[in-house]
Amino acid sequence: MTDLTHEPGHTQHKQDPRTTFFATIKLLCRPQIGSQSLFLAFSIIFVLTMTARASSREKIDIVYMQNGDKITCEIRSLEQGQLTIKPDYTNSTVVIDWKKVDHVESSQSFLVSEPDGTLHTGSLSSNTEERSLVVEHTPPVTLPYDKVIEIEPLGTSFFKRLRGNYDMGLSLARSNSQKNLTVQGALTYQSQKYLFSSSSSSQFTSQAKTDNTEEASLKTSLFRQLRRSNWYGGGIANFLSSSEQQVNLRSTFGVALAKRLIFTNRSDLTAIGGLAYTLEQDQAGTTSNAHPNELDSAFAVQYSTFRFDSTTFDTSVWVYPSLVAAGRVRMTLNQDIYYKFLGDFYIRFSFYDNYDNQPVIKAPVNNLGGSTTIGWSFH
Repeated sequence: MTDLTHEPGHTQHKQDPRTTFFATIKLLCRPQIGSQSLFLAFSIIFVLTMTARASSREKIDIVYMQNGDKITCEIRSLEQGQLTIKPDYTNSTVVIDWKKVDHVESSQSFLVSEPDGTLHTGSLSSNTEERSLVVEHTPPVTLPYDKVIEIEPLGTSFFKRLRGNYDMGLSLARSNSQKNLTVQGALTYQSQKYLFSSSSSSQFTSQAKTDNTEEASLKTSLFRQLRRSNWYGGGIANFLSSSEQQVNLRSTFGVALAKRLIFTNRSDLTAIGGLAYTLEQDQAGTTSNAHPNELDSAFAVQYSTFRFDSTTFDTSVWVYPSLVAAGRVRMTLNQDIYYKFLGDFYIRFSFYDNYDNQPVIKAPVNNLGGSTTIGWSFH
């Protein structure tokens, strides 16, 4: 792993400020809060940061506003009715209401999405008479602006097509020496045929005279669009570790079909269904009535809606009814609220519920938790 104190272009006396930040957090939390998990969490954040730094493109795109303004910039994305751009003369991104954009032009490549899931790739121009976006491909495709749901830059490499976010929250209580650290992050990748997503969440708590607790989850999926429609086929891999429910690691692998039921500038609703195989390793010395390896059906609903020009509500529910253990059902629920307050920075309010109606003996059926974190997103 790269030593941040000796990055290329830095001397030993000119330390990267991220090194100081990470070192401070580690010092506050100490190794008692799952040192291996902490190391993994911060490694993921480091990779995300390096990816973000490598993701910028040339600032040669042009956005024409209805009031006559002309902005030369880098188009980062269009989603939820907002066009995110990065002019050369600003230190942060600028968000513009898509309805107030007259037309755009760019010689760089983009991925453009329609409401029915159809994807187009190419450079961008406009038919100003009809207020339509022209995707310059072979042949060119003309789309009315209200039919343009998303615009994503197509980088020259896999890493330049990645986008994501990460956030962190830390709370301390002197009275009982309690320390709570929350680290969350996500990555997505989209091409004309493939859609990859990965999201992780980890909470670590240490308190005097009690056992430390850890809660970590990772959800990944890779889907391929089927026949230029809003149907996708692919695979899932979800992981869960919970000291509260005495599960060292629960791994779920499966194949699934997904369909985008709603895909607009304000809302996105996706349903997923498939088969999965689950392997569970409980903590040493525990007893469980459930079989450690099971064949499950897997169902999910993922819903995202954007409101108030700055707030996003994300809901994800996964349900795993067992096909071999009669009556066993597991469920994970994640509810996130993002509030953007400065450029690409946001506050996240998170709630989760991990449910198992046949848990380890003496472990709780539900494990509930919540957090408030501050984060940064990149395109």
